[in-house]
Amino acid sequence: MLANIKSASLMRKPRFSHRTWRNKFASRLTAGTSPALSCKKKRALRLAEGGFNLVELNIAMGVAAVLSVAFLTIFTTFLVTATRTNDSIDMTAKSQILLRSLVEELRYGAGVRDTNSIDDPNLAGTTGEWTTSNADTVLITAVPAEDSSGAYIIDPDTGSPYYNEYVYYKEGSILYKRTLANASATGNTAKTSCGTETPTCPADRKLIETLDSMVFALYDQDDALTTVSTEARSIKIDLSLNKNSYGKALTFDNSIRITLRNVF
Repeated sequence: MLANIKSASLMRKPRFSHRTWRNKFASRLTAGTSPALSCKKKRALRLAEGGFNLVELNIAMGVAAVLSVAFLTIFTTFLVTATRTNDSIDMTAKSQILLRSLVEELRYGAGVRDTNSIDDPNLAGTTGEWTTSNADTVLITAVPAEDSSGAYIIDPDTGSPYYNEYVYYKEGSILYKRTLANASATGNTAKTSCGTETPTCPADRKLIETLDSMVFALYDQDDALTTVSTEARSIKIDLSLNKNSYGKALTFDNSIRITLRNVF
């Protein structure tokens, strides 16, 4: 009985671990000398050893590079498109804000003026006089002076409000707004501005940085064009904006017509 158990145990096949089988498989593949099987053996050996040769590595790197370039191109295109869309939206919004502010000024103000009646001490090299002109892109408006409570400051001699004046002018592609405060209006909250800020003079307000042109036309009571501001009963303002966004010129045009209250 013991002899049979012992002989049976000797006949059992030895157990091998996963690593033992892999090493044994690799050694059998390398032991052959058949040229026809050499490629298959080498590939099987690489699979068994878990590695890549130089050719495979170069191919993998090439595929990765192509995929990276494709992803970068898609991302760049998306970024450029998104930026151009945002620039277009920004130009639209700024033009609408500017036109709305002009509407409010002109509707409760004293209309458009040919020249400023309030001297501008910060207009260097001239007599301090602005002139409304399409050629120079200058537009002068008059708006009632207000105190700190928002009430109009009344001139006791005329019974009408004192008026401040606003000068819209263009330098390069930037549209500025200059304030000319009426010094006779006691408690006037407006302050005269200038091109460069100083301790006593605030800087002109920058409205739009992408202005290509601002053209206005005055119409009289018969809806005919006029060049005399005191005869004007309405004004049409055309804005044209232009901006270069990633090598592409973006343009936006906007216009509005406003009824005036010409009280001088």
